Amino acid sequence: MAEFSKVKKFFKQEHLERPLIKYFYYPIAIFLSTIAISLNLSAHLVNLSGLLASIVSAVLIYFIGGKWMILAGILVMYAYTIDLCDGTVARYYNKKNAMGKWLDESSGFIGVSLVFFALMMRTFETDGKILIIFLGFLAIFGYLMMNLAAILSEVIRARFNLENPADKMRKKLSKGFFGVNPNVFAFSFEIQWTLIALCVMFNLSYGLFLVFGILSNLQWVSRYIVFLGK
Repeated sequence: MAEFSKVKKFFKQEHLERPLIKYFYYPIAIFLSTIAISLNLSAHLVNLSGLLASIVSAVLIYFIGGKWMILAGILVMYAYTIDLCDGTVARYYNKKNAMGKWLDESSGFIGVSLVFFALMMRTFETDGKILIIFLGFLAIFGYLMMNLAAILSEVIRARFNLENPADKMRKKLSKGFFGVNPNVFAFSFEIQWTLIALCVMFNLSYGLFLVFGILSNLQWVSRYIVFLGK
């Protein structure tokens, strides 16, 4: 059995700047990472277990619904926790590679898209309102563009040797927030996945797609602003 305290050292420390991760997801992630390492599971298998959880969640949402929506929401939370675990396991084994990065970037998008699509179609079949189709695809498009913009941002900064303009902006904003890290207020991944999970549990599809669609699309559009004139 891997030592709990030893596994902690391989957790990405910058994640602990976010309260929701620090006080909720972190203890669970360390526990699951310790189990995975004790079972000699690779980071790839750990990652794929999160994708599988998202797929099962989508199946429960579309085909069963009812009280099973609670389990579907818990599986969404599990999938995000696994996203924190796979990097921890990879660093523990010192086996970070391109395949791991690919799985990490793609599995989240596939999982969220499936959950969104399942929730959108189940709601449409229930009330027949075309509005949910528009809002659902708005949220899916926003999530795709938000992730694509983040990846392109890394590529562009590496290509042109640029400092992260978002970091500069956060440093300036922190002075106005009495020294508090503005990341706390960002629409970050743990906020996104927790919002999805809770809305799935309580079957709040309209609220989820409206809020997620607006915030995710604003986030990727903001990338144009931070790179303006660079």
